[in-house]
Amino acid sequence: MTKFKIRYLIMVFMLAGITFAGCKDAWKEHTELNITRLDQTLFEQISADASLSTFTSYVIKTGYDGVLKSSKAFTVWAPDNEALKSLDAAILNDTAALRRFIGNYIAEQSYFSTNAQPSLVIRMLNGKNTIFTKTTFEQASIVKSDVYVKNGVLHVINAASAPKQNAWEFLQTFTAASSQRDFIKSLEHLELDTSKGVLLYKDPVTQKGIYQEGTTFKVLRNRYFQGISDISSEDSLITYIILNNTAFDSEKAKLATYYKHTNTLYADTLTKWSVVRDLVVNKVYNPSELPDSMTTVTGVKIHLDKSSILETRLLSNGIAYVVNKIGYKLMENKIPTVMIQGEFPDSLRVPSNPVTRIKKDPSGNRFTDFQTGSITSSPSPLYYYRYRSTVNSVKYEVYWRAVNDILAAPISMKVDFNTDRSFGSTLLPLVTLGYKSLPSLIGMDQTSQPYKDAFKEVYLGTYTAQQYGNLYTFLASSLGAASATPTALSLDYIKLKPVN
Repeated sequence: MTKFKIRYLIMVFMLAGITFAGCKDAWKEHTELNITRLDQTLFEQISADASLSTFTSYVIKTGYDGVLKSSKAFTVWAPDNEALKSLDAAILNDTAALRRFIGNYIAEQSYFSTNAQPSLVIRMLNGKNTIFTKTTFEQASIVKSDVYVKNGVLHVINAASAPKQNAWEFLQTFTAASSQRDFIKSLEHLELDTSKGVLLYKDPVTQKGIYQEGTTFKVLRNRYFQGISDISSEDSLITYIILNNTAFDSEKAKLATYYKHTNTLYADTLTKWSVVRDLVVNKVYNPSELPDSMTTVTGVKIHLDKSSILETRLLSNGIAYVVNKIGYKLMENKIPTVMIQGEFPDSLRVPSNPVTRIKKDPSGNRFTDFQTGSITSSPSPLYYYRYRSTVNSVKYEVYWRAVNDILAAPISMKVDFNTDRSFGSTLLPLVTLGYKSLPSLIGMDQTSQPYKDAFKEVYLGTYTAQQYGNLYTFLASSLGAASATPTALSLDYIKLKPVN
């Protein structure tokens, strides 16, 4: 080996040694920095940052310093000193309010900016939900992110973010919608909470549970929250429509005609319930995303004209729109069509047990028939199926679908109505739509038009309900049934369609 080659190899090894030593020092520095940070708690990291001194003092004042020193993992979005300069004195001077405020910046678990793809809804320690993106926390920008320490992650933000109200909290403070607020508030009541009760026995008469004393207690509940949607819950995200008082009164006046009742207080309650019932959507629609129609939790489609929106409020459980008008198709979904299914009678009077049959119409669609065959007498009262339903005070068009594949001869049936359950013994005559004849399908060509027509819905006439409440619908057999000319009862459904 030449002297030149030897000198070259010596120089290569020396340079490699120097490079390795440099890398080693850099790695050592990197490792030492991370180890130092990982030895710190969130509270120590926050309190060591001079730009977070105001936030640190509030953390101590509210007792959250103990939380941020613990071994459990948390994420903190800490407003810098500039962001807290103009904090409302009402919050500063109220320890409970300040604790709710500081709790709005702390969440359990570790959340890095890479987790927000594109955004996360996070439950904070104060029970409220907030929105975290890669660069923002609510409306604040993140100026320092992903500071990883011993018990979690720290982000620094440039604006204060007070806890948002949920839909119910906002409604209670919004005086311009006092009519909606006051009615929902009036639905509060006390209930016995038996979830932790020790059951001793059940009353043999009432079948109500008898519990050990001291294991049950009364709690405040709200029928609107129970029956429609709990708009106070932080566990769901909703779009909530709030009617200002003018809009509420307008809706009430429009709907009152469909909730007439002899008890005026009851009628007023029914009308108000109808006004507030269809205002919750189980999805958050931001202003730029509002569709032509939204389906509420009750299945009613509503429309918001953007020109009718008076105020938009982001909530901890979604978004609220305060409006002076709301749109919907009154007779198509607000005042519902009543569907009476043949196989679900409230009561019946027949000579033999009815038969329930699942069939297919000429289009291949399945339906269920409820049938009683070979009725050979016409007693008084007649044989009938009785159905109970709830109707509005409105005019209805009445339809049925009924198929005669029982007898070779046509059968005759009628539909009668009564506001009580009596049939044939009422002091006032029943409202009747009269008899209709059903042709026999036996022996009929199944490809023929008459056969196909026999499966179609048939218009029977109209019935006007004078008030809101129970309506009893009777499907009655023919007057002329005899052993020589028997008749039958057959029903798929009766439909009551409201009309203006």
